[in-house]
Amino acid sequence: MVRRLPRFPAPFVDFMQTLCMGDKQAPAGWYPTEVGQERFWDGSAWTEEVRNVGSVPTHVAAGGRFKGAASVAAGRLMSRNVDVPDGTVWSAVGKPISGIGAGRYRMDANYLYFEKGALGTDSQQVPIAQVLDVDVKQTMTQKARGVFTLTVQIQRGANVERVLMEDIPDGREAQRQINESAHRARNAIQQRQNTMRYESTHPGVPAASVPPAATAPESTVAPDSIAQLKELAALKEAGILTEEEFAAKKVDILSRM
Repeated sequence: MVRRLPRFPAPFVDFMQTLCMGDKQAPAGWYPTEVGQERFWDGSAWTEEVRNVGSVPTHVAAGGRFKGAASVAAGRLMSRNVDVPDGTVWSAVGKPISGIGAGRYRMDANYLYFEKGALGTDSQQVPIAQVLDVDVKQTMTQKARGVFTLTVQIQRGANVERVLMEDIPDGREAQRQINESAHRARNAIQQRQNTMRYESTHPGVPAASVPPAATAPESTVAPDSIAQLKELAALKEAGILTEEEFAAKKVDILSRM
């Protein structure tokens, strides 16, 4: 005997479209279809599984109309936001077709964070100044779902790595924000380096205490070496130099003092 599925009222059809087309994908679970029944949503599509519930939900309007239940459930599902730490200036959560292993991405003033994985979690963070460029693309399938894939190019020492941010909404705005933040961070580092160079070539010397001519080379070498060490430390802090590169260059500078 074949069990005939119930005919869903028009408000339920609207609700189903909301779940499928909205910005927030509904999680798998049982959802009300008509008075006294529920149907199973697997996270990406409706299944043929239906069940009777023990009592009629109190939010279903008199006369068996579904509209009240649909609006309540839709409101709860669509209003779920992902908590982000304080200081976050941009964040996004991937929306893969499978609904499994969605990536989580965010950015603050100093770092860009990547987190992926369904069973295990692969997390990494990079200084925003190391982001060289962000490209955005959208396949036909992604266009139908309103999502994008971003390719982030990252400077790792002498190498350039590429990290994908897959199936995220509003990809062009994400590209703009990340590129602008990376540009500002690199400019800030460059300004600090220029300031240190200027101070090292224009040391302030009191007029009343001019050193003897014999010690003049010594007084210019020391500030220059100190400035180089400060600049070296800034490059290491920004992640541009590795620990090994920093240590080797430091030894070289100290040997010339």
